[in-house]
Amino acid sequence: MLPDYNLVIIGGTAAARYAALTASRLRARVALIEPEFSGNQVLRHQTLIQMGRVAQQMRQVEQWGLPGGNFNVPVQWSNVLRWAQWVTDVQDDGERSLPILAAAGVDVIVGEGEFVRRPQLAFAINGRLLRSRTYLLATASDPVIPRIDGLAAAEPCTPETFWQTPPPASAHIVILGGEPNGLELAQTLTRLGYQVTLIVKNLLPHEDAEVAHLIQVCLESEGVQILSQTQVTQVKRLDGKKWVQAGDRALEADEIIVAGRQRPRLNSLNLEAAEVKFAAAGIPVNDRLQTTNRRVYACGESLGGYSFPHLAQYEAAIALKNALFFPFTQTNYRTVPWAIFTDPQLARVGLTEAQAIQQFGKDQFERNVIVLRQPLKTLAKAQICGETTGFCKLIVHRNGNLLGAQLVGTNASEIVGAIALAIRQNLHIKTLATLPTISPTWSEIVQQTAMEWERKWGDRHPFQRNLLESWFNLRR
Repeated sequence: MLPDYNLVIIGGTAAARYAALTASRLRARVALIEPEFSGNQVLRHQTLIQMGRVAQQMRQVEQWGLPGGNFNVPVQWSNVLRWAQWVTDVQDDGERSLPILAAAGVDVIVGEGEFVRRPQLAFAINGRLLRSRTYLLATASDPVIPRIDGLAAAEPCTPETFWQTPPPASAHIVILGGEPNGLELAQTLTRLGYQVTLIVKNLLPHEDAEVAHLIQVCLESEGVQILSQTQVTQVKRLDGKKWVQAGDRALEADEIIVAGRQRPRLNSLNLEAAEVKFAAAGIPVNDRLQTTNRRVYACGESLGGYSFPHLAQYEAAIALKNALFFPFTQTNYRTVPWAIFTDPQLARVGLTEAQAIQQFGKDQFERNVIVLRQPLKTLAKAQICGETTGFCKLIVHRNGNLLGAQLVGTNASEIVGAIALAIRQNLHIKTLATLPTISPTWSEIVQQTAMEWERKWGDRHPFQRNLLESWFNLRR
């Protein structure tokens, strides 16, 4: 019996809707299984981060010569949440809304189902058996509550549920975990008048030490108390308060937020029937995003790791090519940027300095990895805006090929895309150095950093430098 569909997508995420719309535009017959949609959580989170940023700017208006005011007033949460809901509603009514997907030819099925093996592999939902040539798992994920004595009984919040009934301003909030949303939330809550303690094992352990240190210093300078290398052993409720035992310290908290790892929603899908192996941390896939069943692909939060929407969409695009055509396209995460929306922002693409040195090391005579670095304070735009904290670091092979970049500073997430494109197109570092940029803008930092290549090249090649000097002496 021929399959009913070219692709069946088990979704509930923005990446799933993107995949469904893209597949339908390619004239594939596609079905989208839509359980509870979780794509709005990121938008709501980003909206509240923006609110914290505005609050901080209002406190700093005097540095521009404007009259300052007292901003220590209670936050009108009903108005804030109404604004956040309006933002998500606008996006919901966009081209990836369910009605528009259905009009584009996607068979949208709302509900939950599972894989069945007989009479042949299919996905069962609402009394139907959906048979497809390929399947894509693009499910959402849920926060994992750590196994800490008394934590579950204390009913902690998550970054998604905290905003439903936020405590009054000046309350003490304890955040457990150093995931990106935990760092962003710690800074935002501090800016909105809360006392925040962030307990992490290691702050940004996969980043260069100077990057992690700068982000930590910026958070602490705004009032976030960070307890690193600290183990939480117990949580208790006493007299309406929550107490957290962190190392040898007992912290009183009005609310606890768990901002740790996520667990993909996979248990109800009966993946065993599809012969798809999985674990609590996610689904293992090959570099073509195929699971242990080569007809079943997975992307985004289904794989575990960071829940970045753009990364999930990148993976969905790769999975679509392989599922609908031939499975030849491989993932290349080296060209995919990502960012943490603290203030200053952290953005990265490609290899860190430590990773590049480990991979390329040194040859017999000299280092193969060259680091170009430029502080943000050299920009006119940074001085105008009064936001001079940060830097741009470009990791370059000695042949001039870009290996990676790290940016810390205002609008770093908007700048890193140009560097990602340069890495993807294998452009020489001189291309960035000669790229015309509008002045004054934040993007100038990339050109200024790349221009350091010529100086370091001259230091490493004195013969060529002396030859040029002799040439110009002759030309005078």
